[in-house]
Amino acid sequence: MKPRAELLCVGTELLSGKVNTHAAWLCPKLRLAGLEPAREVTVGDSLEDLRDAVREAAGRASVVIVCGGLGPTFDDLTREAVAAAFGLGLSYSEPLFELICKRFARYKLAVPSANKRQAWVIDGAKVLPNPNGSAPGQLLEIHGKHVALLPGPYREMAPMFLEHVLPLLREKFGGGLQRASRVFRFYGISEAAADMKLTPMLKSEAGKADFTILAGSGQVELHAAVAGSSAAVKTGLTRVEGKIKKVLDKHLYGFDGDTLESVVGDRLRRKKWTLAAAESCTGGLLGARITAIAGSSDYFRGGVVAYSNEIKKSALGVPDEILKKHGAVSAECARAMAVGVRERFGADVGVSITGIAGPGGGSKEKPVGLVCIGFALPGKTFTTTNHFSGERALVRERSVNAALGALLTALR
Repeated sequence: MKPRAELLCVGTELLSGKVNTHAAWLCPKLRLAGLEPAREVTVGDSLEDLRDAVREAAGRASVVIVCGGLGPTFDDLTREAVAAAFGLGLSYSEPLFELICKRFARYKLAVPSANKRQAWVIDGAKVLPNPNGSAPGQLLEIHGKHVALLPGPYREMAPMFLEHVLPLLREKFGGGLQRASRVFRFYGISEAAADMKLTPMLKSEAGKADFTILAGSGQVELHAAVAGSSAAVKTGLTRVEGKIKKVLDKHLYGFDGDTLESVVGDRLRRKKWTLAAAESCTGGLLGARITAIAGSSDYFRGGVVAYSNEIKKSALGVPDEILKKHGAVSAECARAMAVGVRERFGADVGVSITGIAGPGGGSKEKPVGLVCIGFALPGKTFTTTNHFSGERALVRERSVNAALGALLTALR
């Protein structure tokens, strides 16, 4: 049985609606170190609650990762709570505070006196440098347990974990084996359908590889991890990839850090095609996703947010008769928008999105969640009509994913 790891995410804001993505990032890394992520707990800014959570986690797991609560303010209590959980003291480090001061000096900022709190170190802990922020991390080994205190912000937490914590965990728990993982990314299939098609492969690989399946907003991810000699790891991932392609190749769009928008961009670049977007209900989200990719200026010409019918007519040339007969949320309007933006921007491909994101504005004939997407490519035009569930933000996100997914299929 693999040694277990538990993750504690600290902050009352995480219990008030802020999305926490740390577990999704950390858990695959822990598996690569030979650990089994067993539990993730979110704890508010309470000294007693966090102390008890650390104590309980250390009673179950070999490794405890604590993220957050290392700042300078009154509610940053991780140092005190972890020390209390193990009956340890805290010692002030003047050299550590001098390093914090040097960071502020680089930006010509005065150092608030509150930042001295960040220079207190748990007795016996190793200080982890933080070149990306003012909160040093700490690493404590006690009673055979390893406890890592990491900053809350991702841009500080991730580099610190990769550079200072993960190598130690691999050395302690890796057993000398090489480990590697790969994320397989699918679109156009539900999690249940993907699971059903993958089940024979998962059974055949039992004991040879570990798998986790995740889903959200119309996409499915399969995380695969293998361990063994260097050669066994390489052949293992190749074997798994071959089996996956046999059953889900038409839905497999990328690996690891790939996204729908990055893969669409790669396809456009290879074809030397350009793209323009016309959006209504998504308000520019499609354009934002596309331009989030570095180098997207190679293929993205631009976009129009045509929210009103007047702009659909004047900016995109949507005929008035289409709007009167079929309405703005219709396949006919979506096709006209895609053709219009393609022509006006001189692009090879035009994509449009028009729909009812809610919560109001729907009717019996055209309910909330109805979204029509249009495509104009060299030699052909087509549309898709979708019915998405969920709140407004989710409908908009799913609309963009649907547009990118259908475009990727067309570019194949």
